[in-house]
Amino acid sequence: MPTTSSTCEHVHDVQDFTPHNVTERLEAAKEQSRIRGVRFTPLRQQVYMLILQANKPVGAYDLITQLQQMRLLNNDNDTDAAKNVAPPTVYRSLEFLLSEGLIHKLTSINAYVPCCHPRAQHTAAFLICEQCQRVQECSSLPVQEMMSFAEQDIGFTVARSVIELSGRCQACQ
Repeated sequence: MPTTSSTCEHVHDVQDFTPHNVTERLEAAKEQSRIRGVRFTPLRQQVYMLILQANKPVGAYDLITQLQQMRLLNNDNDTDAAKNVAPPTVYRSLEFLLSEGLIHKLTSINAYVPCCHPRAQHTAAFLICEQCQRVQECSSLPVQEMMSFAEQDIGFTVARSVIELSGRCQACQ
């Protein structure tokens, strides 16, 4: 994808994964978890898969609804199986995926998107289209410089950052 600025290292649509990409990402996450000695439980895998497959940012309650539907289909309409998807368990799965760097949370719209470079430490800004909900992840030198300024010049230790810009994407303008 062409970049719009010479300072932008990359710009990626975060919901542009083929079924093959989803499978590759899931396998890579399983291997990363095994190496790190953390549990990538079936629920965490399902939540990650749903986020990877989504064509827009997805909220926690949308994930719960999708998980309940999956369980109903897989359990021959046993309604007790659908009730087993509790919000706290989904939120714990989301926190795990965030802590492992597999997803990002967009705080302005309270939704989640896959990380374009899940195993690489990077600082990114998110470009969120208010019309079509397309999200692009942009890692750039100015974004990294802002983080370095906060840490090195000000002495502020950044625990987590989310930089979001809302507007209209190129296709909606």
